[in-house]
Amino acid sequence: MKFNYFQDKQNRFGIQNVTRALSGGLIKFAPKLSLTIGKKLLLNPFGKRHYAFNELEADDVIHLNTSLGKAHINLFGQGSNLVIVSHGWADNSSGFEAIIINLLSRGFKVAAIDHIAHGKSAGKHTHLLNFIETLNATVEHFEQSGYHIHAIVAHSMGAVATLNLPEDKLANKKLFLIATPIHFFELMFEKVNKAGISTKLLTQVLENIGAEFNRQWQSLCLSQHTSKLSEHIHFIHDEQDKYASYQSVTDYLQTHKSPLFTTQGLGHRRLLGDTKVIKHITQVITT
Repeated sequence: MKFNYFQDKQNRFGIQNVTRALSGGLIKFAPKLSLTIGKKLLLNPFGKRHYAFNELEADDVIHLNTSLGKAHINLFGQGSNLVIVSHGWADNSSGFEAIIINLLSRGFKVAAIDHIAHGKSAGKHTHLLNFIETLNATVEHFEQSGYHIHAIVAHSMGAVATLNLPEDKLANKKLFLIATPIHFFELMFEKVNKAGISTKLLTQVLENIGAEFNRQWQSLCLSQHTSKLSEHIHFIHDEQDKYASYQSVTDYLQTHKSPLFTTQGLGHRRLLGDTKVIKHITQVITT
């Protein structure tokens, strides 16, 4: 059972009203069952679990414990300066292959995360708080192992998770936040509503997860993290991104110091392999 947040299909009006009413009624009359169904439906990534890099082979692999299982981390290169890459929802670490190849040519070591329920990591269900947990565990692991984490490159939901890290985990690092959905939760509610599912179901799931982590889900909204923005945090965004509004990014950065690199016609994901984007990241990361 999976819900695709990247679909644009909308149920016909009549069917939409019926399914919304049914899912809303389930919450009222069978809350435990609705929570179980909600987690299976809304927290199940719609993406590949099996993949292979075309031109790369990992030099090593580590597995880090999280509350939802073991996260698979591909390691490339032998340098002491480390770059962590973190993918988005329904993706995996192979999406960063072109960026990883370029970083390796510059002498960096790269740790490429497969988040829980993605790629080669464990589990079938995940959420933003687990993305944050996994990324935080990755940073702690390498800092405790004596590596200098030079930068974090993150895409989409991975970018939202990155900006949610504690400030001490972001210190002395360059951050590249690619195709960041600034209004992350608003987009989730919009997609769920368009699909004809009661938004109360999503609220129930989010509140349950927040209780498990002792954190209100509203505190994860990027509007709560503007104090972290600085000239070391670089946003990269395409004007035609239909999943993460470009206007939202420009509005978000209007009164802040973080620079924005703009592309045209690449959409939400193709900018990961774009030569201009990779060149920009390389220039900034090696300065």
